[in-house]
Amino acid sequence: MENEDKRIEDLINKLMANDSLETAPTNFTEGVMSKIEALSETKTIAYKPLIPKYVWWLLGLGFVALITNIVLNKSSDSSSLTDRYNLPEVSFDLLNNLSVDFSNTLMYATVLLAVMVAIQIPLLKQYFNQKLSY
Repeated sequence: MENEDKRIEDLINKLMANDSLETAPTNFTEGVMSKIEALSETKTIAYKPLIPKYVWWLLGLGFVALITNIVLNKSSDSSSLTDRYNLPEVSFDLLNNLSVDFSNTLMYATVLLAVMVAIQIPLLKQYFNQKLSY
C-alpha cells in the first residue's frame, strides 16, 4: 500500500514539474472589478409605491367632500341620516339569536394555533431579515 502511494506521489510530482504556471494578464484585477461595479450599478431597484400619491390625494379629497356634503346639507328638521338620504334600514341583529357551543378540543386547538403563530412570526421575520441583509 505504501509503495502504491509512493508511485502515485512520484507521478504527481512529474506531472507538476512538466506543467508551467499560468499567469493572469496584467490588468486582470481591474477588468474584473470594473465588471463587478457595472453589475452592481445596474441592479439597483428604485422604490415605487403600490398606490401612487395622486390616488391617495383623490381618496382624501373625496372623503373631505363627503364629510363636507354631510355637514353642509344638514336639514333643519331632526331627521336621521337614513330618512334624509333615503337609505334602507339595516339591522345588525343577525348574531343575537345564535348560540354556539365550542368543545374543549376546539378551544385548545385554537389557543395552540394562536401560540404557534405568535412564535412563528418573529422567527420568520428574523430569518427573512437575515436573508435580505446579505
